[in-house]
Amino acid sequence: MERSRSAFDHWMHKHHFTFRDTRGRNITVQCNLCLPKINILSTARDSTSNLKKHLERKHSVVCRRKIRDTPSSDAPSSDGPSSYGPSILEKETAEPSEAKEAKIDPTIYYQTSQSRLNTLVFNFIVEDVQPISILEQAGFRRLIEILSRGKKVMSQNAFITKLEVVFNKMKGELKVKLDKVKTLCTTADVWSVQDRSYFGMTCHWLEDNLERKSAALACTRIPISYTCETIIAKIQEIHSSYNIESKVQATVTDNGNNFIKAFKEFSSEDDQDVEQSHFEDLGSILCDGEMGGDFFLSYFLPPHQRCASQTLNLIASKDLADAVSKGQTGKLHSSATEKCAAIWHKVQTSTVAADAMESIAKMKFTFPCLNQWSSEYYAINKLISLTDSQLNELTEVLGVPCFTPDETAYLTEYTDVFKPVAFALDLLHGEEKCFLGIVIPTLLTLKRKLEEKAANTRLFSKVIDSTVKAIDSRFKQVFDSSDARLATATMPQFRLWWLPEDERESLRAQLVTEVLQVDQGTEETETNGGSVHEDEFFSYGPGSSSNKGGKREASEEVWLYLQGTNKDLKCLNEFPGVKKVFIKFNTTLPSSVPVQQLFNNGGNIMTPKGHHLSDEHFERVLLLRYNSKITTALE
Repeated sequence: MERSRSAFDHWMHKHHFTFRDTRGRNITVQCNLCLPKINILSTARDSTSNLKKHLERKHSVVCRRKIRDTPSSDAPSSDGPSSYGPSILEKETAEPSEAKEAKIDPTIYYQTSQSRLNTLVFNFIVEDVQPISILEQAGFRRLIEILSRGKKVMSQNAFITKLEVVFNKMKGELKVKLDKVKTLCTTADVWSVQDRSYFGMTCHWLEDNLERKSAALACTRIPISYTCETIIAKIQEIHSSYNIESKVQATVTDNGNNFIKAFKEFSSEDDQDVEQSHFEDLGSILCDGEMGGDFFLSYFLPPHQRCASQTLNLIASKDLADAVSKGQTGKLHSSATEKCAAIWHKVQTSTVAADAMESIAKMKFTFPCLNQWSSEYYAINKLISLTDSQLNELTEVLGVPCFTPDETAYLTEYTDVFKPVAFALDLLHGEEKCFLGIVIPTLLTLKRKLEEKAANTRLFSKVIDSTVKAIDSRFKQVFDSSDARLATATMPQFRLWWLPEDERESLRAQLVTEVLQVDQGTEETETNGGSVHEDEFFSYGPGSSSNKGGKREASEEVWLYLQGTNKDLKCLNEFPGVKKVFIKFNTTLPSSVPVQQLFNNGGNIMTPKGHHLSDEHFERVLLLRYNSKITTALE
């Protein structure tokens, strides 16, 4: 019986494959270009996308040559007319000339000036994190000289000179922006690479439209064996250099010992009786360790907020993992995860294994990252999503031990039970739309979902109990934090619904007090330095702005807000006092991820070729790149 026609029969690249068999809705073919290796591929009858991906990944040069040599679209194809239209490869090469011209920089139509060329090369190095040694490479210089019709590439010294000018412009613009900000938070971390340590800091604030803005403040070199005193001095130095000491609502860091010690001893959260102000030399205090340093330094460190995503990751990777390994399923967990690790290792170190994985699983593979529990969870979840036949075929092809039925059942239940943990980690890992007010509801919901799972799980009831206790213990400071509770209450998505009935009135009263305070603070700011009218000075009679009247207005606004059901942040525009409180407390991020991203950018510069940069110039390049979206320094 003759087989029915498929998309493969009309494909312009079908001569690279030999048809083998039809399996239901799929067909199998053998790649002729892979010979002498036998490579059997599968694709849907009505699509050639899998085969196209194989050509692009393994034989892209052959495909490009074929397309280049193909006659114009007006000529009939040797494969005959196609009822399926042009292939994706054809479409990619048949882009309309008008669209191509729209993408071309108009500067190519006229001769670029030397100053414009210098700016373009400078931006290229900063934006793409290129080592400045590229400026001395003969191939790069020849490329630029030809494209610019004889212009010369700037030297490394010229780059450094321009870097100083552009950096000073960027820092000036950033300080002007921060002068207008009333409340912000900072994130801090230490990064060690190539026997060097760097202290990084970013700052974040909310605009009046509740859009979050971010900026990098520093990535400065510190001693490799740094102490908590080093951290204290750097935080104070950076905050004061941008005049933001009094505006920082909190500084978010990881759970490192030096950060914990620094904020525990010197944070402004500590209640200390100050009878008289006096000034001392900061350097001598840090060097000599004189008594009284605690008193002086308490002025400089803002409240401390531990990174919620890292704390939850610590619970998952340590507390949860310890409970699993010590429980009745410890051996089963160990054997199952060892087989997963063997598959990951094979696929990561062998292109043949990677091709087999993609061919069998029909999906891109995920590798777990070091010290990130959620990445391991998603990698296991992807493996266990395969059918039993696919999993057996994969282990056989890779030459790793097959999973037993007990192991696959265990991993299936493991991924189902702890899915809420992975989801919570993703929530707390954000930046732009992630606020301090999301932490408590996320943790409460996580606990509730885990407790619901405990009633139905066969293997993990004790592990869930240990995990819930770890959440209560490690996040006790957050659950008790007045700032975190007010941040949650001012989020329309939660209001007071997350609180027990008997605690709502107390938090409502706190919210009224905060609304009243921010309103009074706004009035003082608006009238400060200006003349006061006689009617505004006295507060008697109808229409007077007495404190009692203000309190009534604040109480009424809070009451109306709490009665609402709109969960969109935009509804805060109807409650200006509540909105100000929201900005005050939700400016703080629950995660220190932004400063880690700053370091990730830096990793591309710290190469042997990039060592022409001093530590100071390295910092300037990094900050220019990070802040390019909020300043005009990079033209």
